[in-house]
Amino acid sequence: MVTLYEMTTFVLLLMLYLTAKAVDRITGWRYFPGFIKKAGSPLSSFYTRAVKLLDHRRTGTISRINLIELSIRNMKSKKTRTVVTVGGMMIGIGTIVFLVSIGYGLQQLVIIRVARLEEMRQADVAPQTGGKLKITDETLANFKDITSVKMSLPLIAVVGRVNYQNSVSDMAVYGVTTDYLKESAIKPIQGKIFDSNELTVKVPEKTGQVAGAYIESTSGEVGDKIQDIDYLIDQSSWIRVREDASTSAKILGYTKRVEGSSTGEEIWGSKYLSDTGAGVAGETESGTTVGKWIKAPVLLWKEQSCDLESDGDCEDGKYVVLRDDEGRQVQEEGYFAQINVKIRGAEIRKSPQVLGDTTEESSQSAEFVANTDSSIDWVEIASESGIIQTQDIKTVELASSAKKQAVVNRAMLKVLGINENEAVGKRFTASFVVVGDLLSESQEKIESAPTEYTIVGVTPEEKSPIFYVPFMDLRSLGVTNFSQVKVVVQNQSELAKTRQQIEAMGYVTRSVADTVAQINSLFATARTILMLLGMVALSVAALGMFNTLTVSLLERTREVGLMKAMGMKSSEVQELFLTESMIMGFFGGILGILIGYLAGKLVGLALSFFAIVKGVGFVDISYIPLPFVLVVVFLSLLVGIVTGIYPAKRATKISALNALRYE
Repeated sequence: MVTLYEMTTFVLLLMLYLTAKAVDRITGWRYFPGFIKKAGSPLSSFYTRAVKLLDHRRTGTISRINLIELSIRNMKSKKTRTVVTVGGMMIGIGTIVFLVSIGYGLQQLVIIRVARLEEMRQADVAPQTGGKLKITDETLANFKDITSVKMSLPLIAVVGRVNYQNSVSDMAVYGVTTDYLKESAIKPIQGKIFDSNELTVKVPEKTGQVAGAYIESTSGEVGDKIQDIDYLIDQSSWIRVREDASTSAKILGYTKRVEGSSTGEEIWGSKYLSDTGAGVAGETESGTTVGKWIKAPVLLWKEQSCDLESDGDCEDGKYVVLRDDEGRQVQEEGYFAQINVKIRGAEIRKSPQVLGDTTEESSQSAEFVANTDSSIDWVEIASESGIIQTQDIKTVELASSAKKQAVVNRAMLKVLGINENEAVGKRFTASFVVVGDLLSESQEKIESAPTEYTIVGVTPEEKSPIFYVPFMDLRSLGVTNFSQVKVVVQNQSELAKTRQQIEAMGYVTRSVADTVAQINSLFATARTILMLLGMVALSVAALGMFNTLTVSLLERTREVGLMKAMGMKSSEVQELFLTESMIMGFFGGILGILIGYLAGKLVGLALSFFAIVKGVGFVDISYIPLPFVLVVVFLSLLVGIVTGIYPAKRATKISALNALRYE
């Protein structure tokens, strides 16, 4: 029985033989340059060594190269029969290649239309509908802690009220960074995208202004103590505790709110993302940005999936009490950022319109109390806007640092009646409505004061009117929760595992990879059906080859007897017939691949003609991946072996004496 090794060496030997014959034919031309003929000696030496290497196992019998040469001579002697047999194989294999290449081509065409290569490394993360879990700065930090995550790009979605030439329209507004637009392949056809990748606001040093809660920039070195504080962790929040005041320091565990007052020290540490500015509250003398951290002894839990019913140390199904050797809960001094934490702050002067006024007497941390009752002296760090009105809808001003630039789409320009070619540089007035889901207080509703925006770019979308503004323009309104996050991983192969990790945190993910997977599944089924149809033609070709080899054996009975009489072994006769069948299968497969490929390209050209007329452009619906080519070559050889086994075995049973008498 022919092994895989023998099939592989046979193909290599056949290709070497054909290449050598082609080179001999070309160099034998009398007009061929003589100096190139002289350079052929090393090639001849390489051919000899390669044949010896591939045929070294065959001792005491005829070599494979001699069998190949003898088989080709026999095939040349019956040219018509050989051409018909190889042609049948070519048509069968060509049909399979053509149909399957159309399947691969259409699949590739659809995927290219649906997704870019970069999108296969991206996933959009959103909170579960109706869930309490939100996307905050802490969430972004958690995502970045995943080793495979390259970037976490948040998005804020609000309703914008646009006023242009006294015509007011409501439309969707997305607060994004420049990186978000680039990763989403949002490319303007006019103008450019804005330049803004800031995620937190660093508020300048100002005093005596009526404003919201902002962090006054203060100088200090990492590790310096700011003040002694009382703190309270938000209900249902888990805080990551580190070994040092740095986002890269070792995580000791997690802690949560405990009953009663907790005390600690406020110190300077590395910067971090926060919705209050505490993460970028100061600078060192050298100009390095630093943030405010809390240093305190805390009880520790470890993050671990657990069962609330069977495990008494399990809390929230994700955290387990961290115990020492004596079974007591571990308490260590650690450091944690001022995220989801309330600390004791300054009192507020009552005002119906503002949360407080910042003066030089305000505390460094700029925290404000919730009310004037001295018995409840806890406050939550206020948002950047810091403006709270007694009305249900509160009007706030955009931060002075807002860029006030917008990238709009064609649909919006049509609504506003602005010419696309004249849009860049045009101005419109917009106000943004922020609902409670994006704010720290779910009952609040904020609307920004009308602000003039300049159009800097136009995108080609025409479905719904939308526009993009810098992320910090909307963030400065007091937004603490984000609508969604675009997570970008290092490699496409890591996306599925990363999504599983994020979904385990309680979030919902979606990716273009899901659509691509469905497309691949659909076309895999379609290719299977097309291949089965092509197999019908290949079966007919295989029967034709079997018939040809069987008839050839009857015609060559005397020849077989003569070869045996001259000393050829029955096994060598069998190998001769198998070699002939494999050569015809190989040539049929190679020619079939070429015919199927060319037929697919011709169909693509024909369709492209109509597509170009319709303005779609060139359409390529034929594609043959290399693994499929190798499979087809293997299939061709397999058909050759299967159809040649019976005639080859029958040839071994022919008696030399009877064969010589055969007429």
